[in-house]
Amino acid sequence: MSMSKTVSDGLWIWGHPEHVFDDIFKREPQPPVTPAMGMRDLGAKNIFYVPFGHPMDIEEYSKDTDGLVHAGLSVDRWGVPGINRLEKTMELAQLYPQTDRLVYDDFFCGGPMDHIYTSNELTVAELIAQREIIHAAGFEMWLVLYQMQLEEEMDIQDYIDVFDGVSFWFWDEPSIEQYQTYSRIFIERTPGKERLMGCYLYNYGKEKEAQAEIVKYQLDHNLELMKQGLLRGIVLHNNAMGGFDLAAYHAAKEWVEEHGNERV
Repeated sequence: MSMSKTVSDGLWIWGHPEHVFDDIFKREPQPPVTPAMGMRDLGAKNIFYVPFGHPMDIEEYSKDTDGLVHAGLSVDRWGVPGINRLEKTMELAQLYPQTDRLVYDDFFCGGPMDHIYTSNELTVAELIAQREIIHAAGFEMWLVLYQMQLEEEMDIQDYIDVFDGVSFWFWDEPSIEQYQTYSRIFIERTPGKERLMGCYLYNYGKEKEAQAEIVKYQLDHNLELMKQGLLRGIVLHNNAMGGFDLAAYHAAKEWVEEHGNERV
């Protein structure tokens, strides 16, 4: 694929079921925000559909793809016990002609987890075999990687090398120093890979609201990495935050309004 033409072309939404984080705020969002609604509200053009082990009506969501350019699906069992997760995901991907990639969420987070594959469950050879199936279907194979997994110096490089692309995340909202350090390490550890940088709009690690100024800092520097050709784009996490009037969500939205049409 060619590089994105504008910032918005390279902007993704991490798409969760709209009610998946209601318990954080102890209230229903007003109104609930679906992945496609969040994509349009935040000025993005692309969505990763990720059930995160929760019920997700992926067929219903496929009825609203207005503005969607590229889609990615998490390799998940999609609520069906005992199913082959890769086969089920590839079946559901047919609902979205925009699908160009499958993503392995939380791959190094331990397990095994029954809804996704993890490195505890698959050998490198087994993962390569799955990559052959994914490529034969015309999809790219993507990985979710967290800052703490680099910090802990886990022995994961052989797995990372299997994937076509890597999305990188800070579970705890980073300080400026942490962002600079680990974004550099991320790029160093993924030579030749397509890259997306994730940006949380809530600090899940500390269970508190993200700081608008830190969100803006991350986005500003992600943009510089895009202009240098080191990032394909940015992933905003997530649509479900759109109903809760969060300062960080508004900061991301304002940032896209300012920079979305910039050429990269």
